[in-house]
Amino acid sequence: MAPNTTDVKIFVDQHIKEVKSIHSVSDRLNIHYDALRKAFLRNEQIALADYIMVKKVQAMKDHLVQRDDPCFFICYEYGYREDSGAKVFKKLTGMTMLEYRKKFKAMEHTLVTNNKPH
Repeated sequence: MAPNTTDVKIFVDQHIKEVKSIHSVSDRLNIHYDALRKAFLRNEQIALADYIMVKKVQAMKDHLVQRDDPCFFICYEYGYREDSGAKVFKKLTGMTMLEYRKKFKAMEHTLVTNNKPH
């Protein structure tokens, strides 16, 4: 029986900090690695490894804007070494983590300032 990829996505989304690889997902969900990898790609049109990477970067982006933790801490928090986390982040966003933080914190500040009653 093929794995339910909706359940896999929910699991990854809810455990994004603990998910390290396809193997970690297959072990936790007790699904054979190859069956999981193939079913996910077939049903979702994205490789599970890529889905995990995208979800980690989305979580890192939120973390960067919502909290002031150092970038290396955020990388470790989501299962990356600092260098690989920074590289993946830049690959998917086109910005360094610090550039992203500055840009979106400035945007957030502008929104708050513009929405204050005069």
